[in-house]
Amino acid sequence: MTDSVIYVSFQELATRIFHRNTGKVCNDPIADQLMARISADENLHMIFYRDVAEAAFDVAPNQTMASLQLILRNFRMPGFAVPGFRRKAVIIAVGGVYDIRIHLDEVVKPILKKWRIFEREDFTGEGARLRDDLGALIDELEIECDKFEQSKSRYLERQARRTDHNLARKVLTTEGTLGMSRR
Repeated sequence: MTDSVIYVSFQELATRIFHRNTGKVCNDPIADQLMARISADENLHMIFYRDVAEAAFDVAPNQTMASLQLILRNFRMPGFAVPGFRRKAVIIAVGGVYDIRIHLDEVVKPILKKWRIFEREDFTGEGARLRDDLGALIDELEIECDKFEQSKSRYLERQARRTDHNLARKVLTTEGTLGMSRR
């Protein structure tokens, strides 16, 4: 059961942030308001599961740490198996709606901080080892964030050059197609 509660704690917060950011990038006030409302509902779900998981850490810290480590090492959003998910995830990431940096900074780290994972002293044996592994995972995710941000920057630069190139081509091919007014 702790696997499910831990997973949903992260998934609900990720969904809340995804919906909120989607509303912001829509450039439509009605869509923004709707997505803000959906986000607020997702937040209520997240708070419930996050608090249940926090209680699980108090009752069975090592078992709950095992669930946390398993879930974060293997985290996938529910749509991961949908055909075309990876391509759509790239578009979403480049658009600034949700990416690995947002996932780490706005989902993973705040929940770990709320649960005081790195401050708790009630992990023993395997639980303590798994907490150390979780620290290593955070470091790995930081490296992945840096790689993603570099790739995203290169991609956006290529897109800008393509846009400039296409605009220049369009300007050059319109030569002689515009007539002068004979006033």
